[in-house]
Amino acid sequence: MRSPHFMMEPHVNLACAVPNGRYVEHLPQLGAITGTGPVIMDGWGRPPDAPGIGIEWHLDAAGDLRVD
Repeated sequence: MRSPHFMMEPHVNLACAVPNGRYVEHLPQLGAITGTGPVIMDGWGRPPDAPGIGIEWHLDAAGDLRVD
């Protein structure tokens, strides 16, 4: 059984693509720098319909969190 963790958005795609993908860990702190979140329906992660890994980055917000 495989359980990828950290960035749920690309890992939902991975877990849906392998026969032993069971769980995907979700760490919501990336919500501050992303504009899209994972699609959860009835407790199940669903891969996005759009091409790509399912993350829309907010680069300006990420820059605000930078430590110099």
